[in-house]
Amino acid sequence: MKLIHYILYMLAAIGLAACDSGDIQDKVYTVDEKGKTVKLTAQVSGLGEWEGTGNAVAVAGFTADSKFAILQKALPSTSEDNLPISIVLSNISDEVQLVELSLTNSLRKRLITLAVINMSDYSDNMTRDTIRLDLGNIDVGRFGVLQTGLFDRACIQCHGASGRSAAGLNLTKGNARAALVDVPSSRKEGYLRVESGNAEGSLLHLILSEGGENLLSHNHTEILSSQFKSNLEEVSSLIDSWIESLP
Repeated sequence: MKLIHYILYMLAAIGLAACDSGDIQDKVYTVDEKGKTVKLTAQVSGLGEWEGTGNAVAVAGFTADSKFAILQKALPSTSEDNLPISIVLSNISDEVQLVELSLTNSLRKRLITLAVINMSDYSDNMTRDTIRLDLGNIDVGRFGVLQTGLFDRACIQCHGASGRSAAGLNLTKGNARAALVDVPSSRKEGYLRVESGNAEGSLLHLILSEGGENLLSHNHTEILSSQFKSNLEEVSSLIDSWIESLP
């Protein structure tokens, strides 16, 4: 018995000595983070208008030739207006060529683009760096997405930029709604530019519908098709949805 006690005593002593020597190394765990990261910051209003519609305003990653996002992270539709929001989209693979703030539907299909980052502008050695997209104050409600994604992108060059207002129509931010809603057309007698609650009777709807190219001197469908090659139908549907929502 004495021999057994002696052996146990010696083993304990050896164990303590090893702990004191510093020979025991802490395990180091490394995480292999693949892909790039995009961080969006903004002060957002209008998110609540999409609650229950099946649509979402989201940071989304697309290939160059697809309407459907490979990955996305939606902004919370319950957020109060004008609160700062920060959304991080990580593990963005090389397959993703465009990261956008977009309105998407339940299938992650792009309806309209509000802001975009071309990932080819960022080299592979920036993989560990966060790519930042700061949008400041942005309205993403029904009319806000049309202002940012349609009027600012494709219309104000003729209707408002640099003092130019073709047909007396100013579609710049802060002016577009008042210039459209229940305002008679200066070029097409008997029509309202936008008739509240009546999309099909609104000139804005008609000029983007079949046969609308003949209503005015300029073919607006052709003009917009150059900007919205893959989603003009979706943009037209958003216009109609906004008009129908007007009281």
